[in-house]
Amino acid sequence: MIDGSLPSDAASSGPPGLLEVEHLGVSAGSRKILDDVTLSLPDRTVSAVLGPSGCGKTTFIRCLNRMVELSPALKIVGSVRLLGRDLYDREVDPALVRRRIGMVFQRPTVFPQSIFENAAFGLRLVHADEDEVDRSVMDALKRAGLWDEVHDDLDRSALALSGGQQQRLCIARALAVKPRVLLLDEPTSSLDPHGTQRIEATVRHLKEEIAVVIVTHNVGQAARISDRVAFFHAGRVVEVGATPDILERPREALTEQFITGRFT
Repeated sequence: MIDGSLPSDAASSGPPGLLEVEHLGVSAGSRKILDDVTLSLPDRTVSAVLGPSGCGKTTFIRCLNRMVELSPALKIVGSVRLLGRDLYDREVDPALVRRRIGMVFQRPTVFPQSIFENAAFGLRLVHADEDEVDRSVMDALKRAGLWDEVHDDLDRSALALSGGQQQRLCIARALAVKPRVLLLDEPTSSLDPHGTQRIEATVRHLKEEIAVVIVTHNVGQAARISDRVAFFHAGRVVEVGATPDILERPREALTEQFITGRFT
């Protein structure tokens, strides 16, 4: 175990599901946002959470690293387990959960600081020593596919980067603290095709090292980068499986309507 009693990476020889979600429900008053979601998310795999707007996709991934708790009006039931450890156990530190399960949002959220300090932000919070900060920032920028573009000018303001570069910097910031899982909430929705291609290439590379969960409503993107797809509708998982099975041979009528553009 490590601080906060979360499993260490050495425990990853356990069951195939790195994250196991069981009977997860989220409600706001009488309105159900998620309803009895049970899902296994494997390691070193890109899992796409696919579905129409308002189906609960973003709420679902915010449950995976306890960010949903930042909305006090929401009630959460069920469990989310990382290598068997319930992340909602009272003894587990939510800040540690968010380090082990990093998240990148729809729009880039860079700070008015240098490129280097943006990437180092999480490391500064945990008071990492300077040698570790230097090593981890360089490694994270390389893994995010940004190092070659910025390594000669790390003191430049992050605000001067393009939208796609800023989003990859946000990915680097999440990677610098060495997460076990990376959550991406429609990370290319505000980017042009070139920026989208760079992010997708980064995701394909990252799955060799960690688990990636990406929320998207774009069937083409799910087909290009994911290994598994979970299709959500009205807060429930309609079906889940290997990407070719779900996108080419869906079992459920709702899934077929969505992926063929006939969804109403």
